[in-house]
Amino acid sequence: MSNHTPAMTTEAPLQMGSGLEGWGPARAARRVLGTVDRGGRVLIVLALVAELLVILTDVAMRELQSRSLLWADEASKLCLSALAFIGGALSYRARHHTAIELVTQRVSTVARLRIHAATDAMVLGVALTTAYVSIDYISITSGSLMPTLQISGAWVAVPFCVGMILIALFALERLAFEYPLKVVAWVVPIVGGLAAILFAVGVLPIPRAGTGITLTIMLILFFATILIGLQVSFAMLLGVVFFLQLTDVAPMIATAQNMVDSTGHFILLTLPFFILAGLTMEKGGISFRLVRFAMAIVGHVRGGLLQVAVLTIYFVSGISGSKVADVVAVGSVIRKELEKRGYKPEEGAAVLAASAAMSETIPPSIAMLVLASVAPISIGTLFIAGLLPAAVIAVFLMVLIWYLARRRGVPQMPRASLGEMGRAGLGAVLPLMMPVILVAGIKYGIATPTEVSAAAVVYGLALTGLIYRSIDLRGFYQLATESALLAGMILFIVAAAGSFGWTLTAANLPQMLLKALHLGGDSQALFLIGSMILLIIVGSLLEGLPALIILGPLLMPIANQLGIDSIHYAMVIILSMGIGIFIPPIGIGFYISCSVSGSAIEPAAKAMVPYLIVLIIGVLTVAFVPWFTHIVPRLVGLQ
Repeated sequence: MSNHTPAMTTEAPLQMGSGLEGWGPARAARRVLGTVDRGGRVLIVLALVAELLVILTDVAMRELQSRSLLWADEASKLCLSALAFIGGALSYRARHHTAIELVTQRVSTVARLRIHAATDAMVLGVALTTAYVSIDYISITSGSLMPTLQISGAWVAVPFCVGMILIALFALERLAFEYPLKVVAWVVPIVGGLAAILFAVGVLPIPRAGTGITLTIMLILFFATILIGLQVSFAMLLGVVFFLQLTDVAPMIATAQNMVDSTGHFILLTLPFFILAGLTMEKGGISFRLVRFAMAIVGHVRGGLLQVAVLTIYFVSGISGSKVADVVAVGSVIRKELEKRGYKPEEGAAVLAASAAMSETIPPSIAMLVLASVAPISIGTLFIAGLLPAAVIAVFLMVLIWYLARRRGVPQMPRASLGEMGRAGLGAVLPLMMPVILVAGIKYGIATPTEVSAAAVVYGLALTGLIYRSIDLRGFYQLATESALLAGMILFIVAAAGSFGWTLTAANLPQMLLKALHLGGDSQALFLIGSMILLIIVGSLLEGLPALIILGPLLMPIANQLGIDSIHYAMVIILSMGIGIFIPPIGIGFYISCSVSGSAIEPAAKAMVPYLIVLIIGVLTVAFVPWFTHIVPRLVGLQ
């Protein structure tokens, strides 16, 4: 394994070429696709900004005129559909979808090219299949009208069809331009032949396989394609198409219907808004101010800079919602200082990864938002309940850092003076007001989580644009584009995972889990420990969020039957998923931490071991001491 090549990362173009670049029609086709890409980016930015204005207008009308925009919810569905499917397609072309390269990086160049070409051919096949069935779905929904807007319900489904067609075109573009023709000529007939066999099995009068056998094969296919580098969202779609084609559980149109329905939750609007707010504040120099504040507070403690990393991640997590973004924001600020003071890069990578895993329950966490969209949980209570569990694990990590620094004889830095602490505190007070506004707005019922997330965008823009003057209009458009692409990728994963989770439910997987649980004696302790292990493993393979979307609705009812509170159980599975994202050898967050810290993979993995042990102890503490989850919501009157 190379020092800086992640085993799970955003895709990287192979830059091999097929020889078509010099052909006139081919160049024209690429220019057309480039124009479509740019136009699509403008469209999703407009959808994001339009929805932001709708939410803000709705709030203003409610406060000033005591009435609301009745069509706001329907407009939100349209915007979310555009962001999820058109934004998801554009993020595929921009290579934002992540893939595991654990297998491909260990084989020869020719084999690697064939595997990559095969995965792109799979994406092409899945996209064409789902685009085809979406036409029937559009036809069915065209007969209904949205109650308030009085427009066809098909407008919510159209972005899905357009997005899948775009993905098919972008996959075809990769196959045509990024691989030698002999590789494509070897791969496409094989994948096409398998698709033809699958199609024939689906349409010919052949007895269907039982759901149990088909489910087992589907799960094997799902994990196998992930391990060879197929992006998680498309691996889930491939599994759904395979299962529905080989069984009589539901028609293939259910794929399109479930994906569109999965993006129709109003709470999901908080995703693009919090992403935009977080990126705006981080690009505006917020991270530096928070690092300086943390340095003034804990810089003098043994292991000072590593202590600063833990505390800063805790602060920054209350702004961005994206833990990977937190690692980049904090790591890039403190990396040079760590090198200057003699810390090894692998130690910095381990602390960044462990801190980000700890912070998964700090609002506005994307994991919390996604879980609340698929499970019956109050997002306000979830936000407030997550503060103390993360703080408990942060204390555990800081104690470990202190112990290791003392054992290694790391010298302490001088304590900051009162003046330095005051200046650092003044610099951090405005950024730290955002999570305060968020929690207060939800607690006192001033606004819904979606409205609070819109207010966070306005606050971030005012802070960075008017006070710090670090972002201009052009910079805002770039941030909005980046936010829309990132939100599109996440929402596309949410949609695919929603359809995959529905398929697992239709295949009676929850009943199978219940039977397995009964064999274990219906023990709360065994269930909590089993959930932790499952979420850590599956979270590392599926990039975290799909694991929550798939397993959350399956496991939450079982937890409730065992007498485990939903909010408490949510803390356990979210923190476990966080460990999975940042655990070596395949957690995406771990490799990003290594990249930001400039560390080799192997020594960082060794340095991660004690932090990983402490993380697991911390999650076990949260799991078996529910008081840490419930005390803050009780104090503020939410439980």
